[in-house]
Amino acid sequence: MKLVLTYWSLWYARNQLIHEGSPLSMHKSIAFIRSYYAELEALNNSLSNQLVAHPGVWSTPAANIIKLNFDAHFISIINKSVSGIIARNSLGQIMGACAYPHTSVADPFIAEAKACEMAVSFVIDLGFHQIQVEGDSLSIIKKLNSTITDKSVISLIVNDIISMRDSFELITFAHVGRLGNEAAHELAQAAAQLDLPRYWFGTVPEVVERVVQQDLAP
Repeated sequence: MKLVLTYWSLWYARNQLIHEGSPLSMHKSIAFIRSYYAELEALNNSLSNQLVAHPGVWSTPAANIIKLNFDAHFISIINKSVSGIIARNSLGQIMGACAYPHTSVADPFIAEAKACEMAVSFVIDLGFHQIQVEGDSLSIIKKLNSTITDKSVISLIVNDIISMRDSFELITFAHVGRLGNEAAHELAQAAAQLDLPRYWFGTVPEVVERVVQQDLAP
């Protein structure tokens, strides 16, 4: 499998050079292969305590639970990512949202992990104690629900997220399909040009608000 990924990475680097005039460095190629192999490896692990949400739509959490959706927008040409985070209550009301830029991000896999880490940190600052964290990166969610010590390229991030669990009375990590994570996705996309963190309380950018309303439609 690693050999296949290596060939694929070389083909990708060749196309990027031809079509975009931007060569992919050896460091980036290695990071690309390593992170995607780790993701594939995680997808093949069977975890008995895996939490998987409905793959198609966003759903309101139970009473007194805050649902926290996260996603990442990765900009490869400058090794930057933006985390999109949105917290909603059992009525679907926006309790808080955050767009947080990160620099020196090697690949989308790390970008997603950073988004999850920032989401948990953000909700601690909001003062909520019963949380359901949702994201569309299945491998990240699996790692956070695993009892096996993580040894991948995101192990430090995973361990940091796990260390924050003690800040909550209840915290779960669940996977949701892209359509169920659309609000966080749109927030990360809309904030792609930000150089500093941006926070919203009770409201979000219009493009995100439209998705929030669609999530609540019968």
